[in-house]
Amino acid sequence: VSVFSEGKIANRYNINTDQVKGKTIQEIMGDGPYSRLKSYYDRAFSGETVEYRDFLFEGRNFAMTLRPLTRNSNGEVTEVVGINQDITEIRKSEIETQKMNELLNSIIEHNPYSIQILNTEGYHIRENKAFLELFKTVPDDGWSILKDSQITGGGLNERLQRVLKGEVVETPPIWYNAHLADQKYPDNPVCIGSVIFPVFFAGGGLQFIVLMHEDITERMKAQQALQESEKRMHHLLSTNPAVIYTSEVVSPYKWTFISENVPNLAGYSPQDFLENDNFWSDQVHPHDRQKVIDELPMVFEKGCHLMEYRFRVKNGNYIWILDEVKLICDDKNNPMELIGYWIDITKRKEAARDLVLAKDKAEESDRLKSAFLANMSHEIRTPMNGILGFADLLKDPQLTGEEKEEYVGIIRQSGNRLLNIINDLINISKIESGQMDMKLEETNINEQLAFLTQFFEAETKQKGLQLSVNCFLPDQQAIINADKEKLYAILTNLIKNAIKFTDHGSIDFGYRLNGRYFEFYVKDTGIGISKNMQHSVLERFIQVNSGFSSGYEGAGLGLSISKAYVEMLGGKIWIESELGEGSAFYFTVPAFEENEK
Repeated sequence: VSVFSEGKIANRYNINTDQVKGKTIQEIMGDGPYSRLKSYYDRAFSGETVEYRDFLFEGRNFAMTLRPLTRNSNGEVTEVVGINQDITEIRKSEIETQKMNELLNSIIEHNPYSIQILNTEGYHIRENKAFLELFKTVPDDGWSILKDSQITGGGLNERLQRVLKGEVVETPPIWYNAHLADQKYPDNPVCIGSVIFPVFFAGGGLQFIVLMHEDITERMKAQQALQESEKRMHHLLSTNPAVIYTSEVVSPYKWTFISENVPNLAGYSPQDFLENDNFWSDQVHPHDRQKVIDELPMVFEKGCHLMEYRFRVKNGNYIWILDEVKLICDDKNNPMELIGYWIDITKRKEAARDLVLAKDKAEESDRLKSAFLANMSHEIRTPMNGILGFADLLKDPQLTGEEKEEYVGIIRQSGNRLLNIINDLINISKIESGQMDMKLEETNINEQLAFLTQFFEAETKQKGLQLSVNCFLPDQQAIINADKEKLYAILTNLIKNAIKFTDHGSIDFGYRLNGRYFEFYVKDTGIGISKNMQHSVLERFIQVNSGFSSGYEGAGLGLSISKAYVEMLGGKIWIESELGEGSAFYFTVPAFEENEK
């Protein structure tokens, strides 16, 4: 039985053992603690030096070292020295450290993110369950992220150097397929995003390199889908003829978005609309602006509204816009924003307008043609009646020679009139059907005007009219390349018209060189043409029922034929006239060089 003594130990360590001297350890500590320590004491008295820790006594933790101290003559240990240390606080710290380690281990092991721990040389030393689920296997023992040249490309080497300096670094996403490493795993590529960071201990030295991995496959697919969707949306918005926009729901309805294709429609940039609250309304045509502003609130009543208005584009012109705007509300039916689209309907508006004009013109043309056909029966019957009537009279044997000559003259005059009508009908039919041919040749206009003067001189003298001609150029310069017959027909029709509608005064015709064109004219002092009729007398059949020429014979085709011929020759024709003050017809023919072009 071990008892406390006051011998060499006490003397050596200057210990007062009065309270325990002669008592056994069992008496001092009690049966329970002694039963836990007895084996240690037995070993110490057998000659061993023993240690034990975490001995709990009276609520405190102790650590004791038992060491043999003295022996008898037989070599048996007679005294054992025990050195006790209260390690309660140390033990508490160790327990807290152990708990923290267990917590960290649990965090690492059960973390949903893959965690890989490398040593300071970059070799793999630990992974968690998520790592195995992601990569299916651990790296080979010889694998080092710092030393393996196969994986330090693509900028990774530079990133690792930053990690060694203490930075936290993200790596670009990479695609990984465990099937390529071992075919027992499914062929299922995954995209992995990683973060690398260093772990330093208190001494400042690098202890570990930690890699955290995340499966970002779905995120990358969603991102790719979003990018593709954005590309498609951008393509749709940029190529769509309709401009999409959104705006606030309160006046002045500030624009919050407009598609990038707006320059194609209006010439302005999206910023022009987004940075100026009144930019849109300022470009609406002044005659349409108030109407549009008044109509816009109707969208809050009906949920949508359709408007058509003129809009000034960047080049200063106005186009017609179809603007459909809709109201967007939240779950509680509160207005959130307005969304709408624009379409350029200028061509549709022009087509509608042209359709109305064409309809009116067709109706007018139909009316004129009906009147023309009705008049044709009169125009043709009159000379035919003259021909047939006087032909019958020639059968009378009692006619004198003078009477026969007079009747033959009337028949000839009526025949010429009928022939002119038929020629005009043939010519206008060719013009209408596009079958009129052009025959260009060098033409001396001085010679043509001289012939026309001689041709109409007798007729003008018969009516008491003065006929004059003005040839501006000498003969060698008065040469043009034109259809001689058509130029002759134009001048003939205009001079005949002047003679027909002039009862007294004069008729003057000629030309002058005006830049690259010969400008011809035929002036008279006749009845003239009112301003409101000047635009139409050159159209087909317009003389019929026109009012200004009632009482004068003719089918109303001469001027329209002349106009068509002038345009075929590359010129234009116009009128200057006052009712009762005479008329002046002008037309141009390109000079020789320009006509060649």
